[in-house]
Amino acid sequence: MRYLVVITYLWILAPSLWAGGTEGATPFNFLFLDANARPAAMGGAYAAAAQDANALLYNPAGLAGLRQHYATFQHTGHFQGVTQEYGALALKQGLGFMFNTVGYGKIQRTTLSNPRGTGLDGFGIRGWAVSSGYGKSYGLISLGIAGKYITEEIDDYRAQSLAMDLGALLDFGPQNVPLSLGFAIQNLGTRAKFQSSYEELPVNFRAGLAYRFLSSGLLVVDANLPKNGSATVHAGGEYVAFERLALRIGYNGRNETGSGITAGGGVKINRFSVDYAFVPFGTLGDSHKISLSYCW
Repeated sequence: MRYLVVITYLWILAPSLWAGGTEGATPFNFLFLDANARPAAMGGAYAAAAQDANALLYNPAGLAGLRQHYATFQHTGHFQGVTQEYGALALKQGLGFMFNTVGYGKIQRTTLSNPRGTGLDGFGIRGWAVSSGYGKSYGLISLGIAGKYITEEIDDYRAQSLAMDLGALLDFGPQNVPLSLGFAIQNLGTRAKFQSSYEELPVNFRAGLAYRFLSSGLLVVDANLPKNGSATVHAGGEYVAFERLALRIGYNGRNETGSGITAGGGVKINRFSVDYAFVPFGTLGDSHKISLSYCW
């Protein structure tokens, strides 16, 4: 009965958060959840713009284009007690490190004889991903690779797997064309064992375009093609005023519970920047992401 309740909970929650990407049918759905507030505010369209600490989450080839070191940390408060913590470090030598964890809150334990769970304690569900990667530039094209360990815990049960991401980034900036194209294949790896069954990883192909205008503007478009599920489109824009204040808006095609519209902004003070993203999920509630970043 306990296992049935957990599966039912995930079946309801996963499509609500990431509908269209995996249909709630594969493990490790939290890997599709946007982390840092900047890409989240632009609808998660970041495959061609991820030349910062968030490269490992969207396209490891972005590690090759770093002109300085980046560090970022983010906390997210979702609806129904779901939380997310995310941190990443990217060095201009092309190295990157990342952790990403999502907690699904507390679930009341029940039994056949006690369907309300009176007097019984609760249990939690949490997913973890730890990753490191490297990117190198070859003229206009950059290539990247990342390895990751991912695990999902449901009460006393655990599924875990090793995976890798591959990425490519074509940047026409050196040719005075403010355009870049990004491609990534994510979550290639071993099957995850959960109790006695084996599940495939949520393999995903991501392709994106980024166009820069007026020296302070950015337009981005991504397409996500998961192995199991429907393709989704993501788009967004950013404008930075006075080199300090950023305004962002986007559309996340994976969010079927709301309009898909996202918004946010950020402020940069010397080497620090604070960013915020607002992601509504219709009647389920709203998601608020706050990120703190530092570059040197």
